[in-house]
Order: sequence, then structure tokens, then C-alpha cells
Amino acid sequence: MHRRVVAGPMAMLALMFVTARPVAAQSLKDLVSELFVFGECGVPLCFDPGFEETEDPRTEHGRHYLRDLVPRNDALLLFFEDGIAGVAGTLPATAMAGGRIWSNGDRSASLGPVFAERAETLGVGRFFLGVEATGFQVTSFSGAPADALVLNFFHENSDVALGPDPGVGLPTFERDVLQVRTDLALDYTVATAVLSAGLTSFLDIGFAVPVVRTRLTATADAQILPFDSSYPHRFDGTRRAPILAARNSVTGSAMGVGDISARVKVNLTGGTAVDRAPPPIGMALLADVTFPTGQEEDLLGLGEGRGRALAILSVNGESFSPHVNAGYLLREGNLRDRDFDGDAVLGTIGFDATPTDRVTMAADLITQWELADPENPLPDPVTFVGPGSFTVESSSIPDPGRYRIDFAMGFKFEIGRDMILVTNGLVPIKAIGLRSDFIWTLGLQGTFR
Repeated sequence: MHRRVVAGPMAMLALMFVTARPVAAQSLKDLVSELFVFGECGVPLCFDPGFEETEDPRTEHGRHYLRDLVPRNDALLLFFEDGIAGVAGTLPATAMAGGRIWSNGDRSASLGPVFAERAETLGVGRFFLGVEATGFQVTSFSGAPADALVLNFFHENSDVALGPDPGVGLPTFERDVLQVRTDLALDYTVATAVLSAGLTSFLDIGFAVPVVRTRLTATADAQILPFDSSYPHRFDGTRRAPILAARNSVTGSAMGVGDISARVKVNLTGGTAVDRAPPPIGMALLADVTFPTGQEEDLLGLGEGRGRALAILSVNGESFSPHVNAGYLLREGNLRDRDFDGDAVLGTIGFDATPTDRVTMAADLITQWELADPENPLPDPVTFVGPGSFTVESSSIPDPGRYRIDFAMGFKFEIGRDMILVTNGLVPIKAIGLRSDFIWTLGLQGTFR
């Protein structure tokens, strides 16, 4: 039986490698930036350099939208890029252990939760091994459809106005908006191997090693929305026959080890031993450290270390076992800068119930509350000055806010004395960044000596 426990998870990991697509020559983050390259300039938001024919500033319009010249445009691209780069941090951590709790030769009823942690430890000399594959396809960006995102880029506040500079909107060609509609398709699959061991009756240690596979396909349709009838901004053509639209597409894939974590759990209510039953109510503390082992450039990791501390309260009921996890997420950059406003508060509440002897149903409400606004927030709308003033939003993407809420429900099936089949579905209720309407999880777990 123990060989089957090990062979199943290893086969799932092998399948991930066999079915992987070739790693892209360019990093996926480079491709995201390249998505906004139009014409022959070779840099984002640049028009064809052939329009810069003279030294007259009124005719040099090819570079008026560059991100290094227009802070607002740079901020919008950073917001967009950060949202995509953060996809690696949108999945909740898998549970450190699962299965029945052993005591007095008997086994408890529940097979444990899927993502949440329960207070009980494995017990001295016992091991837990599991592999869970989780995957999704991106469908939204902070609630906006990922296949119909609108980004509006604005003209540089030029110096050609007579007298004091009134702001963006005068002269009138500053009202020309470069609108980019993007269609994002991002497939994300993670196979996570978890190995935990009971060092004592009240102390477990463990490791989680994810293998991540990503594939990005994106299309950008750019359209110049002219306000000035002389069409000074165009991708090609002439003033009489301007070409105001352009398209660009990128595709790439990557696969590799994600961010590895090391964990420790301490039971505060006696631990797990064969000579006594677990208490009805258990309490524990869990701490883990996640290392930046995944390539941030290919969306395999977040590019920074993280630490997590959880307080765990769980009930070991006959057929219904509620649990609560409350904790704190510490990010490496905030620790280095001694600025803890960028950390997050974590909270999970749920239950696992046993409709039959061999089936456990688990449900959780998983939340993460950021303590500060994002480093690169969504830019504010732009109001053009002058006669006929009007306002244009920076994007169709709404302000994501500071918190994320997910609802997860799954089932565990005992398919042998030491083996468990895990199924789960997660639905985002309040999304930040790139998310999917549905995230699936399938896995195998086993406990043994």
C-alpha cells in the first residue's frame, strides 16, 4: 500500500513534465511588455518613427505616449504588469496534512479539510505524502472580463501651448487617446507535492514543492481616438488617409519549480498519541516560510520570500468538524524596508463533514486582507482642460480594493486504508488581479509509518 501511496503522486508529477510545452525563448513578463509594441519603434506605446521627420515639435508625434515621458501611462502599464505577475500568489496554500487521526487503534471520522489547517498533528513517527494538481484559465482581471480589457493611454503634456501650460488638453491634439483593447488567455497549472512528518506527538514539520506550468496568449488591438482633425497621431498613412489602428499578438509558455515552502506546526492541546483520543477542541500554531525559487519572469513565482503565521482552532467532531485559521502574511520586501503596511491579514473559516464513513465533504471561506494599497495602483481618470472639457477613464478594469475572498468546496474519498482521493472546486467571490471563474483541484494523499 505504501508503494501505491508514493507511486500515485510521482506519476502525477511525471505527467506534468511530459505534457509541458517548450519554454519560451523570451520570458512571459517580456511578452506582456511586448504586447504594447506597435509599428517599428520596438518599444511600448511608440508610433512608427517615420513620423518624426523634422525638429518641429508640432510634427514629432511618434513618441508622445512613451511610458518614460508620460508617468500616467507608465503607471497603467505597471498596474497591468503587476496584475499578471501576481497570478502565482492567487492560489491558497495546500493543507500541511490530511487523513484520519489515529488513537487507541481507532481512526477519527473526518479525512480533514483541503486548504485549511486543523489543529491535530500526525503523531510521532507518522508521515504524510500528497500531490494536488490545481489549474485554471484566467477569465477576469479584478472583475473585468479578461478577453475585453480596455486601457487608455494619454498624450504627453507638451510645451507648445502659448503662455502658461494649462494642462493636458491644450493644444487639442493632446486630447487624442491611444486606446488598447487586450484579450488575455492565461492557463495556469500547479502540481504541489507535500511531505510532512511527525517528530513528536505535538510537532510536525513539512515541505511543499510546486511544479508550475504557464501558457500566455494575448492580443492587443490599438486604436487612436482622434480629437484633432489633422490626424497628427497615426500608425501609418498620411494626414488625408491615416491608419489609426494596429494589432499585436504574443504567445509563450514556461514550466519549472515554483516557490518552495517549509512548514512547522505545533499542537497546543496534547498532540496525537496512540494511548489517548484527541481532545474535542484542538488548538495549534503553524508557521511557514516560502522561498523565491520560482522564476518571477515566467510567472512561476512571486520573486520574493514570504512568511506566514497561523493560529488554528478546530473541533474534532463525530460527523461535523468546524475550523478557523487566522494569521498574518509577511513579505520579504516589507521586512527588509521595515515597512509592514504592505503585509496582509489572513482568515479562513469552514468545516469538514462526513456524510458516509469513507467520504468527507470540506468547505472553506478563504480571505486575504491587504494592509495597504498596491505599490502600483490604477491611475485616476484624466480630465482634459479647455473648452468642451471631458473626462476619460484610464481603464475598464475596476479598482481592485484591498481584499480577496474565495469559496472552496470539495470531497475526499477514502480509496484504501492509507490513500485518499481529493477533489475540490474554488470560486472567487471578490477577486484581485487575474482570476478564474472556477479553479479545480485533484489529488492523492496518504499517511503511513
